[in-house]
Amino acid sequence: MAGKINNILVPIDGSQNAIRGLDKAIDIAKGSGATITALFVFQLPWKAGLKFTKSMENEAQARATRAIGIARQKVERNGITFKWKTAGGKPGDAILNVAKGIRADIIVIGARGLGAAKEKFFGSTSNYVMHKAIKPVLVVK
Repeated sequence: MAGKINNILVPIDGSQNAIRGLDKAIDIAKGSGATITALFVFQLPWKAGLKFTKSMENEAQARATRAIGIARQKVERNGITFKWKTAGGKPGDAILNVAKGIRADIIVIGARGLGAAKEKFFGSTSNYVMHKAIKPVLVVK
Protein backbone atom coordinates (compact mmCIF):
# COMPACT_ATOMS: atom_id res chain seq x y z
CA MET A 1 0.00 0.00 0.00
CA ALA A 2 1.46 3.31 -1.07
CA GLY A 3 1.05 6.53 0.89
CA LYS A 4 0.63 7.48 4.50
CA ILE A 5 -2.22 6.09 6.56
CA ASN A 6 -4.17 8.98 8.09
CA ASN A 7 -7.66 7.52 8.54
CA ILE A 8 -8.53 4.00 9.61
CA LEU A 9 -12.12 2.75 9.59
CA VAL A 10 -12.94 -0.08 11.98
CA PRO A 11 -16.42 -1.61 11.93
CA ILE A 12 -17.43 -2.64 15.46
CA ASP A 13 -20.31 -4.64 16.83
CA GLY A 14 -19.10 -5.54 20.32
CA SER A 15 -17.87 -9.01 19.29
CA GLN A 16 -14.44 -10.43 20.01
CA ASN A 17 -13.81 -10.53 16.25
CA ALA A 18 -14.38 -6.77 16.03
CA ILE A 19 -12.12 -6.20 19.05
CA ARG A 20 -9.31 -8.11 17.31
CA GLY A 21 -9.76 -5.82 14.31
CA LEU A 22 -9.69 -2.78 16.59
CA ASP A 23 -6.51 -4.01 18.28
CA LYS A 24 -4.79 -4.35 14.89
CA ALA A 25 -6.00 -0.87 13.89
CA ILE A 26 -4.49 0.49 17.12
CA ASP A 27 -1.14 -1.10 16.21
CA ILE A 28 -1.27 0.51 12.77
CA ALA A 29 -2.30 3.90 14.17
CA LYS A 30 0.54 3.86 16.72
CA GLY A 31 3.03 3.60 13.87
CA SER A 32 1.36 6.06 11.53
CA GLY A 33 -0.31 8.63 13.76
CA ALA A 34 -3.63 7.85 12.09
CA THR A 35 -7.08 8.60 13.44
CA ILE A 36 -9.35 5.63 14.11
CA THR A 37 -13.03 5.92 13.27
CA ALA A 38 -15.20 3.19 14.76
CA LEU A 39 -18.41 2.39 12.90
CA PHE A 40 -21.45 0.68 14.38
CA VAL A 41 -24.03 -0.41 11.82
CA PHE A 42 -27.65 -0.74 12.90
CA GLN A 43 -29.04 -3.70 10.98
CA LEU A 44 -32.64 -3.28 9.99
CA PRO A 45 -35.10 -6.20 10.14
CA TRP A 46 -34.54 -8.50 7.19
CA LYS A 47 -38.18 -9.07 6.31
CA ALA A 48 -40.02 -6.35 4.47
CA GLY A 49 -42.88 -5.16 6.59
CA LEU A 50 -41.42 -6.34 9.90
CA LYS A 51 -41.74 -3.44 12.30
CA PHE A 52 -38.70 -2.16 14.10
CA THR A 53 -40.20 -2.01 17.60
CA LYS A 54 -39.21 0.39 20.36
CA SER A 55 -37.62 -2.45 22.35
CA MET A 56 -35.58 -3.48 19.27
CA GLU A 57 -34.48 0.14 18.87
CA ASN A 58 -33.53 0.41 22.54
CA GLU A 59 -31.58 -2.85 22.42
CA ALA A 60 -29.71 -1.78 19.28
CA GLN A 61 -28.91 1.61 20.83
CA ALA A 62 -27.58 -0.07 23.97
CA ARG A 63 -25.36 -2.40 21.87
CA ALA A 64 -24.04 0.58 19.90
CA THR A 65 -23.32 2.61 23.03
CA ARG A 66 -21.52 -0.33 24.64
CA ALA A 67 -19.45 -1.16 21.53
CA ILE A 68 -18.48 2.47 20.89
CA GLY A 69 -17.61 2.98 24.56
CA ILE A 70 -15.30 -0.03 24.63
CA ALA A 71 -13.63 1.08 21.39
CA ARG A 72 -13.19 4.65 22.62
CA GLN A 73 -11.53 3.52 25.85
CA LYS A 74 -9.10 1.18 24.06
CA VAL A 75 -8.15 3.73 21.41
CA GLU A 76 -7.81 6.75 23.69
CA ARG A 77 -5.86 4.70 26.24
CA ASN A 78 -3.24 4.34 23.50
CA GLY A 79 -3.11 8.09 22.80
CA ILE A 80 -4.80 7.79 19.41
CA THR A 81 -7.44 10.19 18.09
CA PHE A 82 -10.85 8.50 18.14
CA LYS A 83 -13.96 9.28 16.15
CA TRP A 84 -17.14 7.30 15.76
CA LYS A 85 -20.07 6.97 13.42
CA THR A 86 -23.24 4.98 13.16
CA ALA A 87 -25.10 3.91 10.06
CA GLY A 88 -28.07 1.73 9.22
CA GLY A 89 -28.79 -0.88 6.60
CA LYS A 90 -26.74 -3.67 5.12
CA PRO A 91 -23.41 -3.73 6.98
CA GLY A 92 -21.19 -4.15 3.91
CA ASP A 93 -22.76 -1.26 2.04
CA ALA A 94 -22.74 0.94 5.14
CA ILE A 95 -19.04 0.24 5.75
CA LEU A 96 -18.13 1.11 2.17
CA ASN A 97 -20.22 4.30 2.21
CA VAL A 98 -18.70 5.53 5.47
CA ALA A 99 -15.18 4.61 4.32
CA LYS A 100 -15.69 6.78 1.25
CA GLY A 101 -17.24 9.60 3.29
CA ILE A 102 -14.38 9.82 5.78
CA ARG A 103 -11.74 9.16 3.13
CA ALA A 104 -10.46 6.10 4.96
CA ASP A 105 -7.02 4.99 3.83
CA ILE A 106 -7.68 1.45 5.06
CA ILE A 107 -10.54 -0.56 6.50
CA VAL A 108 -9.57 -2.94 9.30
CA ILE A 109 -12.30 -5.49 9.91
CA GLY A 110 -12.59 -8.50 12.15
CA ALA A 111 -13.59 -11.71 10.38
CA ARG A 112 -15.69 -14.54 11.54
CA GLY A 113 -15.49 -17.99 10.02
CA LEU A 114 -18.78 -19.44 8.82
CA GLY A 115 -19.66 -22.78 7.28
CA ALA A 116 -20.53 -21.73 3.72
CA ALA A 117 -17.84 -22.36 1.11
CA LYS A 118 -17.09 -18.72 0.23
CA GLU A 119 -17.26 -17.78 3.90
CA LYS A 120 -14.96 -20.54 5.16
CA PHE A 121 -12.24 -18.07 6.17
CA PHE A 122 -14.09 -14.75 6.19
CA GLY A 123 -17.50 -13.68 7.39
CA SER A 124 -20.01 -12.55 4.80
CA THR A 125 -19.59 -8.85 5.65
CA SER A 126 -15.79 -8.93 5.60
CA ASN A 127 -15.89 -10.95 2.38
CA TYR A 128 -18.21 -8.40 0.77
CA VAL A 129 -16.12 -5.42 1.91
CA MET A 130 -12.89 -7.08 0.81
CA HIS A 131 -14.21 -7.58 -2.72
CA LYS A 132 -16.03 -4.25 -3.16
CA ALA A 133 -13.74 -1.73 -1.45
CA ILE A 134 -11.61 0.63 -3.51
CA LYS A 135 -9.14 1.10 -0.64
CA PRO A 136 -7.08 -1.59 1.11
CA VAL A 137 -8.91 -3.88 3.52
CA LEU A 138 -7.17 -5.76 6.31
CA VAL A 139 -9.22 -8.72 7.52
CA VAL A 140 -8.19 -9.87 10.98
CA LYS A 141 -8.91 -13.45 12.05
